[in-house]
Amino acid sequence: MGWSGHAESRCTFTYTLSEFEGEPEREWKCPHGAIKGRDRCPFHCQPEAIPDDVAVSEAFLDSIAGDPPESRQDRKRAKQFIGATFDGLDLSNAVVDAADNHPVDLRGATIGRLDCTDSEFGQRLDLRGTTVTDTATFDGTYHEIDAKDATIAEAVFTGVTADRVDLRNAQLDTAAFERATLSEIDARDATLGTATFDRASMTDATFDRVTVDDGSFQHATLEMADFDEAQFGTGDFYHATFDEADFRQAEFGTARFYGATFSGGYFNESSYDEAVFERVEAERLYLPDVTLTDATFADAAISMKLVVHDAVLVDADFEGATVERLDATDTTLVAASFVDAAVTDLHLDGATLASPQFEDSEIDRLRATDVACTGTVRLHGCTVGAVDLRPAAVGPDGVGLVSLSETTVEDGTLGQPDTGAVVYDPERATLGTVRFEGDGTQSVLDYVAFYRTRFAGFDFRDDDALDLEASNYRLHELDSGLWDGLRTALAYPSALDEAVKALADGGGNGEAAEPGAVPRVAATGEDGAGSTTSDDNTAATADEPPTPLDVAAEQASGHALPTAARATAERLATATKGRIEAAAGEVTYLRAKNGANDIADNTAASEFFMSQMAYRRRCHSQRVRNSAASLRERGRALARWGMNAFLFVTTGYGERASYTLAASAVLIAAYAGLYLALAPDLFGSVGQYAQLSLGSFIAFFLGGVGEVSDPTVSLLAQSEAFLGGFFVALYVFALTRSVSR
Repeated sequence: MGWSGHAESRCTFTYTLSEFEGEPEREWKCPHGAIKGRDRCPFHCQPEAIPDDVAVSEAFLDSIAGDPPESRQDRKRAKQFIGATFDGLDLSNAVVDAADNHPVDLRGATIGRLDCTDSEFGQRLDLRGTTVTDTATFDGTYHEIDAKDATIAEAVFTGVTADRVDLRNAQLDTAAFERATLSEIDARDATLGTATFDRASMTDATFDRVTVDDGSFQHATLEMADFDEAQFGTGDFYHATFDEADFRQAEFGTARFYGATFSGGYFNESSYDEAVFERVEAERLYLPDVTLTDATFADAAISMKLVVHDAVLVDADFEGATVERLDATDTTLVAASFVDAAVTDLHLDGATLASPQFEDSEIDRLRATDVACTGTVRLHGCTVGAVDLRPAAVGPDGVGLVSLSETTVEDGTLGQPDTGAVVYDPERATLGTVRFEGDGTQSVLDYVAFYRTRFAGFDFRDDDALDLEASNYRLHELDSGLWDGLRTALAYPSALDEAVKALADGGGNGEAAEPGAVPRVAATGEDGAGSTTSDDNTAATADEPPTPLDVAAEQASGHALPTAARATAERLATATKGRIEAAAGEVTYLRAKNGANDIADNTAASEFFMSQMAYRRRCHSQRVRNSAASLRERGRALARWGMNAFLFVTTGYGERASYTLAASAVLIAAYAGLYLALAPDLFGSVGQYAQLSLGSFIAFFLGGVGEVSDPTVSLLAQSEAFLGGFFVALYVFALTRSVSR
């Protein structure tokens, strides 16, 4: 081949080894023979100076093979090519498995193109500090590839099987590891332009502080993976499988973990422009102290716990998620959405609930003490087993709204803050053994808008804070001073959505948001308006950018109500005026009566029944006045209205025997006056007419009316006798019903 490593003259190339970590400060001398007529070997000559009859790649393999008689030291040096320069190095189909364990040493080399296709290296391939200006292809089986501090334009590790690949501090413009099988890969502090690990298998993967512009790990398997402080422009982990994955303090432009599987995933203090955790399956997933904007956990399945405490979740989507325990303690939930979700334990202690939405979800246990309720907290169509909701602050305008529309709450406590008020709206909800608690200064009924609510074990007597008697057993009324705050709370979610979108798009200044920037959200210790609630009441500095909560709070009071909230607004506005529509009032008090009967609360049941019948009478009255109805329908409604009114006046709908006594007294007095008017000369005194009327009233039970000379008066006395018997029967009915309660 025109050259032998055993040439008489030696290569004059030298290299300072101290450039490599751990090496002494000494000069390395090339052990290879020089090319005839040259002062350097083929590996240290410039490519253009190498004679045509010298095949560099063959010379390289020949040098590695060596001679059996060589000493260990000679064998080690024969495999050293430190600082070499190769236009191209073709090691394809080579099998390098010498009897010694000395590495193939290419430290500090400069290689145009390196081709190791289908090669096998039984010893370490040392590429520390190497520069590959074109493509480095590794396709085969390797003991160890050490490319620490290397610079490679295009690295291809497709299908590689290796015990260890070391890329620490390396810079790879393109790295392809598709279907690679690596026992260990160490890429700490590396810089990777485009990195593809699709369907790769890695037992121990270390990527701490790596910088990746575009990384793809689709369908990859990583048993132990460390990505601490990694920086990704895009990190695509579609259906990747992790045993233990550590992404602490990692930074992502876009993170896609769609369908990924974790035994344990740790994302403490990581940050994202966009995060996709859709269909993730995990035993434990930790994301404390993170900021997530427009993140999705849709259809995620967390069998043990999802931890997002002290985090900021802006517009996060948990649709269809199943979580055993969700720890969101001290977390700020900005317009978060839980639709069709199932959470066994939901912990929100100390959280800021900026209009989150729970819809058609199941929550076994909900604990939310010392929370800040901002705007409207919506739980629609949900099932909640046990709840402990104790707001500490509300806003804006000092009023928060907790909407429980069509939600079932089986047990628990719903409290009030020390300042301001939370209005609970259990529209069509079902309340079990739930307690509404207040500060003791005002009945909590002023803050609960019962509307077509079902009661399944709810005890109106359980807490004096309800004070039904003081409110005259009226369930539908709200404090008249709440309306302005309620309107703001209803407008707040829409204003917040617009504020989040505006701040995410342009930082709220009309300028494009910088890459990686997320809207600033009020931090722990700030109120909903962005002011710090410290001991000295110092406000947040004026030059800080506005938060979505700031902007929404400022705009909510004048913001138009969204269409979906208008019906609720009209209903709550009516409640603050002490009114409720007749049909809804009848249903509301019917269900309250049934609930009171179920727990044998007879007094409340009686009062609610009277209210139910009163609203039924109003329904009949509306039908009578309905010009669109037929005459027959209006006549029927009028008859029912009359019967309802008669039962109220005469018996209090069977709940007031005293009403019957009063009606009887009026009837007796009316008949006495009628007798006097018809026959003024019949008796000499008014008292005798009263005596005649009283006697006639009870004559049905005494055996007939006494003789009266005036036939008209006698006929009237007979009619009074009939009515008297009827009223006595009504009295017995009302008295019996009252006693039976």
